[in-house]
Amino acid sequence: MKLGEAVTSAGGMRANEDRVGHRGTLAWVIDGATDLYDDTALPAGSDVQWLVDSIGERLTRAGADDYRGSAAALLTSIAADVASEQAALSFPAGRVPPACSIAVCVDQGVGYDLARIGDATAVVDGVRPVALSTGYFDRREAAAVATNESEADRVIAAMHQRRLHTMTSGDVESVFSGHPNRQLRPHTACGEWTHTDCILLCTDGFARLITDYGIYRSWEQVISDARDRGLHYLEKLIRDAESEPGGSGGRFKRADDIAALLLTAN
Repeated sequence: MKLGEAVTSAGGMRANEDRVGHRGTLAWVIDGATDLYDDTALPAGSDVQWLVDSIGERLTRAGADDYRGSAAALLTSIAADVASEQAALSFPAGRVPPACSIAVCVDQGVGYDLARIGDATAVVDGVRPVALSTGYFDRREAAAVATNESEADRVIAAMHQRRLHTMTSGDVESVFSGHPNRQLRPHTACGEWTHTDCILLCTDGFARLITDYGIYRSWEQVISDARDRGLHYLEKLIRDAESEPGGSGGRFKRADDIAALLLTAN
């Protein structure tokens, strides 16, 4: 597995809470879910920054150790480690823990194993592009925006409720977290490198190329320009769209953090 290109950037003035990484047998993107508190309970600039960096450190170690097992099993193991470390740091029991979405590719030699949790996306370009993605979170956010809550406390309370639901309910989708009652729902795919031209991993900020802005009609078109023009070119298209009037695409945030990487066979 070879890294073709990677890109990540903040969607505003706040610190970037997306991460992109590649080490040894592993490649990944992580999309930190916006913190719902003004203070922090974990030793970082925000709770979610602690989470995404802790995951990145564990993925880096696993990749350097030539991990070749299941991507889903690796994420499940890391979630258990995160939960244990949060407890050791006396994370308050009544506080909603930080969460994120994540997509991971494990290079298993002749083949690869993919896992997605949350609204990150993995696109495999072979005979035809196949996307491991979901519209679940987009629909939930669109419905929440449409309620047009005006009181800040009620908005935050509703966000807490939605966050806890996706952590613990066992619904068809989940988010990654160290919640003690977490129920992760990894979605997986696997294949052989000989039948694969490239793999794109990206967060939902990058997926806005299709989902929100309609700059591209298909992942096939995105992959083509990612290879021919580069991920930084696609990033600029997103930022240009966000700068236009009404550029939020019906979301809470006008601009979102971005993380994406392109992988090819060695």
